[in-house]
Amino acid sequence: MTENLRFPWADLPPVKGDEPLSDSTAPLTPAPRGRRGRRPLAAWRDAAAEGYWQWWHLLVHGPIAAVDDFAATARGRGLIPWPFDGERVEEDMFALAIGDGASAHTRRGLSIEGCRILARQFRDAAEVRHSHNLMRMDRPCVLDFHALVPIPSSILRLGATHPDALSWLRRHWGTAEAPRNVQRLVGRKAGRRLPNGHKPVVYGFFTPRAEAPEPLVAAVRARWPDLSFVLSARDMA
Repeated sequence: MTENLRFPWADLPPVKGDEPLSDSTAPLTPAPRGRRGRRPLAAWRDAAAEGYWQWWHLLVHGPIAAVDDFAATARGRGLIPWPFDGERVEEDMFALAIGDGASAHTRRGLSIEGCRILARQFRDAAEVRHSHNLMRMDRPCVLDFHALVPIPSSILRLGATHPDALSWLRRHWGTAEAPRNVQRLVGRKAGRRLPNGHKPVVYGFFTPRAEAPEPLVAAVRARWPDLSFVLSARDMA
């Protein structure tokens, strides 16, 4: 049962601090003094060094009209629209709190009723986050995998942890998760002189290190044959 539990923070992106802000995430006004900013790369480099995150660059270049068409199509929410079952979340969290997955502290300190209260609070937090995600369109993601290679509704209905859903994602996207911390890297070049009437755009994003989004790049390459797509893994050191 608990293998179906997906935490509310599962969709939170890692933050890479040594890249310029994207055109979709740059603040419109200076942040008030004292507010915490983007975490520096050093804040989570150790986690990446352990092998979980991979930072990618996707260079797209070609005729201006085709690049603009790709960029417009690629914009979206940046989330996989899995169905949300609050009752199932609460049930799974209760099982996790009271069962084999519970910590020693929880088993000693929480009664059955306390575990139920914890599960309900967790469900409430998950529902709030899910609602916020559905409304998160003021700053759309500049490279939405679901917008480029849509997940069929029959796969979405299976849920985020179903083996067939994960298999579909890895087969068509190359990764079982939406990319994290997606940015359009303003000022990046193609690395060579382009013909007149051509332009580049460069995206940066994270995926789990073992999951390269090559199937998705192959799909967009076939859809936009006039464009060149270059996917490259970048070292975070």
